[in-house]
Amino acid sequence: MKLSIVSIAAAACLIFAASANAAEYYVSQSSGDDSATGLAGKPWKTLKRASAVKCAPGDKILLKCGDTWNEELHPKGEGTAKNPIVISSYGKGSKPVIDRADYNKDLVGIRLDDQGGFKIAGIEFNRCMTGIYGEYTAKCPTKKFVWIEDCYFHDSLKYGNYKTYPKPRNIGLGVCFFSYERKNRIVLTDITIKNCVFRRLASGVWTNSPDNFNKNASNIYNFGNMTFDGCLFEEGYQWQMGLRGVAGGAVRNCVTHDIGRKFRSFNGVAGAMFFRCKDWTFEDSEWGFVSIGLGSGDGEAFDFEGNCDNMTMKNCLFHDTDGPGFLLCCYSSDCHPNKGIVMENCVLNGKAKRPIGLPRCEIVNTTDWTEVTWTKCRFYLSKGEVLMRVMDPEKDKKSKFVGCLVKKLSTACSTPNLAKNARLTTDQNGKRLQLDFAKPVTINEFKIKEDASSSVNRYIIEYWDAKGSRWMSCFNGMGIGAGFVAPIVARTTSKVRLRVITTTRGAAKITALEAYNDTTGSLPITPGGYLIKK
Repeated sequence: MKLSIVSIAAAACLIFAASANAAEYYVSQSSGDDSATGLAGKPWKTLKRASAVKCAPGDKILLKCGDTWNEELHPKGEGTAKNPIVISSYGKGSKPVIDRADYNKDLVGIRLDDQGGFKIAGIEFNRCMTGIYGEYTAKCPTKKFVWIEDCYFHDSLKYGNYKTYPKPRNIGLGVCFFSYERKNRIVLTDITIKNCVFRRLASGVWTNSPDNFNKNASNIYNFGNMTFDGCLFEEGYQWQMGLRGVAGGAVRNCVTHDIGRKFRSFNGVAGAMFFRCKDWTFEDSEWGFVSIGLGSGDGEAFDFEGNCDNMTMKNCLFHDTDGPGFLLCCYSSDCHPNKGIVMENCVLNGKAKRPIGLPRCEIVNTTDWTEVTWTKCRFYLSKGEVLMRVMDPEKDKKSKFVGCLVKKLSTACSTPNLAKNARLTTDQNGKRLQLDFAKPVTINEFKIKEDASSSVNRYIIEYWDAKGSRWMSCFNGMGIGAGFVAPIVARTTSKVRLRVITTTRGAAKITALEAYNDTTGSLPITPGGYLIKK
């Protein structure tokens, strides 16, 4: 899982080469003049002035690095996938910022209306109720291509009961695409959100429609081909991916971390919530540390809320949740069960600190009619947990567990510690520990310990990906204490490292970083996922 902890002050601006015959418009709040031409060396001052020009395919609107605007940019015109209208930056320094100053007001950073053919890159959005908002009318012809890359969305924690959204818009979002189309017709397709950071938002990314809470609107898809790649969602309130009505998509190398803390939701918290979606692939992604906060419901890492068909998850990690690790629900979709769900080589270590009914469990499945196959997955059960609870049992059971390992979390790390044969190095301030192995080893569990005087509250474990020649994230943590066990999706690597991001006080003092490849302690289960009592 690729993860970058972004330092906004040091983030470099993106520079795009000019296309032949394309116009480039420059905007500088610090040195611009709206009476100028807006061309190179003569920038406009305001986003309002930049919004007045009608752009053609390939044109660019470039905001000066280091400048800040409290305005909405509402570009005119449309581009194409090959020649998009580019909204980005110029100059040197930190990202240009659209800061709307008060996220309680319905203020947008960049707005699109029935438009496609845009690439938005290298912009920071601060205190906007919605950073990027795209709205599409009921009979809008299908629009194609919106690409959002290397953007930073943060600090918008407005939260209201949104059953009538968007009237009013009353929830803080990084990106929202809203369709007024009620028929099964795509209004926007080919959407990419890449290498973006979403931090301290009520929700990160939404797709939505007026039928949000209509149980009789199953199998309605207004958006298509949506991809998330290399994104970080952190310190949010509710579903950081809250997607409805999207046909086709992918989530790759994304991390969702620390969700729901100090928050109360009227209808539950999950790391991600997919509803009325089909034909998606999820790979090498992580959802962890999901809280019920001040009394919200659920608290699971991931939620297929209903009417989700042909969804495949590979090499994904779900861990450290107040509720179950995973929820498979059909109550919101006219009771249509989820169909064709495949979970392959995934790891669940939810812990279920707060039960949804009894007993506590790793998986909540609302009905046995949900079609899901768990293949070569690993489940770690905390004290008092069972593997799966079915809320409405049926005779026709469609959950299957094939080649899975179910074990007690207390029995993890019971094989020889691989770190004993590795070279350990640390940096001077104790914020990085690295294990170098003489030859590649397979690791599926870590045990970490810290001194009693230490107070690490955010850290990352990474492994070296030799094929890509890069460090990749495999576990994002909060707190260590006397001993913390972190199961991961198994990785074969020649070196691993732990990076401390923050402490609550003082220096970090990690006393042990242990690594294991432990496949022992399997508990017997039935093909339908019930523990066999001995």
